[in-house]
Amino acid sequence: MQESNNLYDDEIRLKTVILKVQELKNELVSRWKVVFIFSTLFAVLGVLYAMKKQTTYKAELNFVVEDNSRGAGTLGKYSGLASQFGFDFGGGASTTFSEGNILELLTSRRVVEAALLSEVSIDGQKDLLINYHTDFNNYREKWAEKAPDIKTLAYHYDRSRFTLLHDSILAVAWRNLTGDNVNVQLVDESNIISVSCKSKNELFAKLLVEELVAEVKEYYTHTQTAKARHTLDFIQNRADSVLNELKLAELSYARHRDSNFGVMRAEGLLEELRLKREVEILNVMYGEIIKNLEISKVTLLNQKPLINVIDSPRFPLEVVRFSMLKGIVLFAFLGAMLSSMYVLIAYLIRDALEVS
Repeated sequence: MQESNNLYDDEIRLKTVILKVQELKNELVSRWKVVFIFSTLFAVLGVLYAMKKQTTYKAELNFVVEDNSRGAGTLGKYSGLASQFGFDFGGGASTTFSEGNILELLTSRRVVEAALLSEVSIDGQKDLLINYHTDFNNYREKWAEKAPDIKTLAYHYDRSRFTLLHDSILAVAWRNLTGDNVNVQLVDESNIISVSCKSKNELFAKLLVEELVAEVKEYYTHTQTAKARHTLDFIQNRADSVLNELKLAELSYARHRDSNFGVMRAEGLLEELRLKREVEILNVMYGEIIKNLEISKVTLLNQKPLINVIDSPRFPLEVVRFSMLKGIVLFAFLGAMLSSMYVLIAYLIRDALEVS
């Protein structure tokens, strides 16, 4: 008997909900003029927004990262042999960088600021990119009240001379660019990385993506070849040192032979044999070091370049506009939603007041 009553109560509740939904629908239909007027007004706002929305340009650069860690060709056997004598040519696998790391690196503060501080050619004149960015965004006029010194502010190459204002503007530029303008992504499942920049200035968009990739390439190459360059420097210094010792040993050997020419004393003969043996040992050492030095140079060259550009931005860039049709549709839909909510809420409030 209790289950029967519960089913009956559920049916009543469901019927009440259905009736309430029908009432709300009828209320919307009866107030369609309000919804239509609101949608029309918002559509007009959409047109005005589309007309006021500034045209932006999109520059896109695609590149791939080479993986030189999977073997070193014919250098592998030499590197293995040299490692037995304590030499490491840096040809092993490196986990410092991956596609994910490079995606983060491209939008890091270090790389973005380095790109902004790079020298570029603008209208035939050399200037830092951050100066150009500050000028066409009219930052000097916008921030003149808060920071009067910005009117005469100019960036230079020596970062040690930067003031707090220099660093502050760089920080603002980094946040704005990485938040709204610069986009980095991995294309599908391939190893192609795409870097794009949207800006109201066509030249700036192109220059920024090029400098970003150039900075990452330099930093990436410098980091990945650090071990090989350290090994090369060490072997080069060792080669120079052994060569100097060899020259001194050869000079001592020659002087000894000249001073004992025609003399067959046993003590002099032993000294001559010792000097000759020292020259021979140094000759062998120098030959092996030179061999390792050449292998190290080839290994270092084999690791470059690590980033290959596939497509670079070219003028004219892609124009990104907010179309009027898109503005009309989006704003009209927003107007319809807001007006419908207003009508329904007003009806529910009236209904609640009447019941009470």
